[in-house]
Amino acid sequence: MQRGRELSSAWVGYPTRPFVGVTLAGVVRYVVFGALLVASLMFYVWSRVDVRARAADLETAREHLSELRTDQDRLSLELAARRDLAALDAVGARLGLVSEVDVVAVNRP
Repeated sequence: MQRGRELSSAWVGYPTRPFVGVTLAGVVRYVVFGALLVASLMFYVWSRVDVRARAADLETAREHLSELRTDQDRLSLELAARRDLAALDAVGARLGLVSEVDVVAVNRP
């Protein structure tokens, strides 16, 4: 009686088949464990790739910010030059420009 129950619960219960005695519950357990392992490894790889991509984006943004700050300094110097020459000297000194050249105001006719 016990032998018949084992064969009925086996995945393939025939002696001519290679999987004699393998139960479906045992196979499902291994398949679920394997799927969880594969899913966790895929999540790990995805998160590492995402971190690398974000780091590259951050570095690009930092370089762009540096360029924009340089442009802002140039534009503030241009704006100061258009407003008055005294402010031009002050902005130039703040930016660390050499002040060996005298600035001469030219009156327009």
